[in-house]
Amino acid sequence: MKIRHILIIVTTLFIFILFGIMFSMGRNSGMNYAIENYEELIAERKKGNTPTNDSIVPKYVNVLNVKNKIHPVKLTGYGKVNAATSINISTEVQGQLHAAISLKKGTKFRKGQTLFTIKNTDTKLALQSKKSSFLTQLTTILPDLNIDYPESYNNWKIFFEKINVLQPLPPLPDFKSSKEKSFIISRNILSQYYSIKSDEERLKKYIITAPFSGSIIESFSDQGATVSPGMTIIKILREGKLEIEIPVLSKNLSLVKLGQQVQLKNNDNNLIEGKVTRIGDYVNAMTQTFPVFVAINNNDGDLYNGMYLEAEINCNSEQVATQIPRTAIFDEDYIFLVDQKGELKKQKVTISTSQDKTVLVTNLKDGATVVSEAIVNAKEGTKVSILNQQ
Repeated sequence: MKIRHILIIVTTLFIFILFGIMFSMGRNSGMNYAIENYEELIAERKKGNTPTNDSIVPKYVNVLNVKNKIHPVKLTGYGKVNAATSINISTEVQGQLHAAISLKKGTKFRKGQTLFTIKNTDTKLALQSKKSSFLTQLTTILPDLNIDYPESYNNWKIFFEKINVLQPLPPLPDFKSSKEKSFIISRNILSQYYSIKSDEERLKKYIITAPFSGSIIESFSDQGATVSPGMTIIKILREGKLEIEIPVLSKNLSLVKLGQQVQLKNNDNNLIEGKVTRIGDYVNAMTQTFPVFVAINNNDGDLYNGMYLEAEINCNSEQVATQIPRTAIFDEDYIFLVDQKGELKKQKVTISTSQDKTVLVTNLKDGATVVSEAIVNAKEGTKVSILNQQ
C-alpha cells in the first residue's frame, strides 16, 4: 500500500512540473515575439488594424431592400368580445323571491318572459282595502252630485260602477266646471284616487319580466330567498348584439373614423364583419391606448361573450412608405442599415403607422439595405454578413 501511495504522489508531482515547464516556454515565446516585432505591432495599432472579435467573427443578419410604395393603412389589434347590453336586475320591493325560471348562470330567456316574482299577498290585500274605502267615499258624494251637479252625475255613476277592487282603477271623469272640481277635491276624492294608483304601480314591481332576449351571466340569489330593495338578483346580457373593444395607439387614433369597416377573425380563421360605432376619449392607464368600439352582428351564433378576436380596421387611407418588421426597431425609432462596406449604420426613422407586427416608415430611400431583425450587442461599424436578402 505504501508503494502505491508513493507512485501516486510521484506521478502527480511529475504532471505539475510538466505543466509548469510548458507555461514558461509559451510565455517566453510570446515575450520574445513581442520584443522582436514591437515596431510592427505599434504601427498596426496606429493604423487602427488591431484585430478585434467583431472583425474576426462577423455577425450574420437578415436584411431587406427598401422599396417605397403605396400602402393601404390598416390598423390591427386584438380585443375581447362583450355584450352590447348587460344589466343588473335588482328589486325595488321587499319580500320572498319566487323564481319563474332557473336563476342559474347560462339560463336563456325571451323578451317579456317573467324572470321571478316577489310575494305580494299583504300588499295586494292592503290595496284592495284602500279601494273599498274609496268606494265608500264615492257613495257619500253621489247624492250630492245628483242634486248640485246633475250634468256630471251620470259620469261619476259610471265611474263608480266600473270600479273593481281586483282590477286597476278606471280613469277619472272629466270635470264640467270649476265648482264641481272644487267639490270633488274638498271630499278628498283626488287624493285617495292617486294614492291608489301609486300603489297599483308599486304592485307591478313585484313581477320582474325580461327587458330583452338573452341569458343570465351572474346569479346572486335563488328561490325562497328574502330580498330587500336595491338588492341585485341576477346579471343578464342581451342576445345577439355584441361588440369588441380594440386598443389603438394615440398616434394612430386620427386614422380611425366612425363607420369604418372592421374585419374580425376568430381562432378558426373565420371572418366576421364589424363597424366602428364609438371612439373613447380617455386613455387606458396600463397600455396608454385609446379604446375603439366595434359593433358586430352575431347572426351565425359562433361568437360568445369573453372571446378574443383579431381585428383589422380599414382606415380608408393610403401612404407612400416602406413596411418593416417591428423587431427591427430599437430605442423607439432607430434601425440599422448595412452600408457598402458591409458595416452597420444607425438610422433614425419616421414611423407613420404602427401595426401589430410591422410599422410603416416614410423617410427611407429606395435601395437602402435595412436589417430586418433585432441584433444582440450591435453597434455602428460592426462588420456583418448578409444571410437572407428580401
